[in-house]
Amino acid sequence: MSVTFKKIDKKKFLEMRKNFLENYKNLDDFDLNTAIRFHKSLPDYKNFQKKLEKAIKDNKIMTQAYSKETLLEDLIKNLNTFHRVGQADFLSIIIDSHTRENHYDNAKVILEDSIKSNKSLLNGFPLVNYGTKLARKIINDVEVPLQIKHGSPDARLLIEMALLSGFSAFDGGGISHNIPFSKSISLKESLENWKYIDRLVGLYEENGIRINREIFSPLTATLVPPAISNSIQILETLLAVEQGVKNISIGVAQYGNITQDIASLLALKDDIQFYLGTFSFKDINISTVFNEWIGGFPEEELKAYSLISYSATVSLFSKANRVFIKNIDEYTKNSLGNTMINSLILTKTVLDIANNQKINNYEEIIFEKEQIKKETAQIIAKIFASCDGNLRTAIIDAFEDGVIDVPFAPSKYNLGKMMPARDSEGMIRYLDIGNLPFCPLIEEFHYKKIKERAVKENREIDFQMTIDDIFAMSQGKLTNKKSREWNLLTTFYSYYLFFTRYLIVSLIH
Repeated sequence: MSVTFKKIDKKKFLEMRKNFLENYKNLDDFDLNTAIRFHKSLPDYKNFQKKLEKAIKDNKIMTQAYSKETLLEDLIKNLNTFHRVGQADFLSIIIDSHTRENHYDNAKVILEDSIKSNKSLLNGFPLVNYGTKLARKIINDVEVPLQIKHGSPDARLLIEMALLSGFSAFDGGGISHNIPFSKSISLKESLENWKYIDRLVGLYEENGIRINREIFSPLTATLVPPAISNSIQILETLLAVEQGVKNISIGVAQYGNITQDIASLLALKDDIQFYLGTFSFKDINISTVFNEWIGGFPEEELKAYSLISYSATVSLFSKANRVFIKNIDEYTKNSLGNTMINSLILTKTVLDIANNQKINNYEEIIFEKEQIKKETAQIIAKIFASCDGNLRTAIIDAFEDGVIDVPFAPSKYNLGKMMPARDSEGMIRYLDIGNLPFCPLIEEFHYKKIKERAVKENREIDFQMTIDDIFAMSQGKLTNKKSREWNLLTTFYSYYLFFTRYLIVSLIH
């Protein structure tokens, strides 16, 4: 495989950084030495990676909550409440959508209105507009390590200011924060943007500052086959470590079937170590995160909390190092309030009760793990085969050709030909393989699984399966069993609901 890796020269990068930040010199002081001194002044328990490694050593699964308040004091209050009352071990700050899209002037106007009205009017925290001095107040006043969560294909300024402020963790990637979030931004552009970010992290690491870099695993969070998410995480990990990133978090977003959830994370851990070893990347710390259910929640409160409880149980048996907690009403309220605390305590209790139990050796899990690894290997091998030295170019070509294909992604650089659906056990399979580079045996495997469900439910093999599956969890089910007599009007209504929800989720995340 003709894949080569090359870190940007330090002198060249510093010049690149100087030229980039020159465009924003009116916003802040971008002095690296001051930032490094501030990081070093912080106690170890406020560094995300250091606390995470201690938890791993202690065999403790950590919980992580989030807040998206616009106003600084409200944000700090929320975060400390989630830690003190909800017992959250880590906390995330959700960045507003204007900042994610680099519309800082828009964010500034709405921030000013928020301050005047004393009400959060953005769907997140506009860190860039607050600046590093005020952002450091969050670091000083909140008692646990903090992570930045966003969804930006160009997060260069955001991550610059986050690291300058003392944050020691963030998520994203040139693929995972482009294809699921943006329509018209090219992969070439986002991959270059994130090459800059990864080299920036490498620079901090060279100065003794531990930064946790999480690969965004959920993607569109809608029936994403495990091999697709795993392949993207492998590629983004390789691109990150190329530039000097040392601490990577990989993960799984809950798919629904407990066997597949566990198997996908086990497969990913194996594959990441294999490819890091293949290309002789050493001293890379890999940790894992389980994202609780990200799709729609049942409207009934008790059913919604039941789904949180189920997510917590699956996260326990996945043996992920930390669990990202979801909130039952995150799509309807800006201030998350008690529901997030309830979700935290519920998850924490499940983890505490059964922490030493394991179910990762069952025959079914091992089978599914190997199946996912086979599919992932064929995707990665196809990309490497056409690499000709430049992995980023090969990734761009792979998306154009559908060698890797994310379902329901808005990006015009994603082929969108592959179509998923669940089998009779609720595992995500391929209804339509599209252009994925699978051998006949894998194609036959998925067709057989889909056909088994069709026979069992007395229905046709068609896109209606996919539509039913998208809405199943919000109705308290893993799969919906509709008959052949499905009403045409209801079908159109399902399409409408799906795309409406997708738009809302895109704006929020």
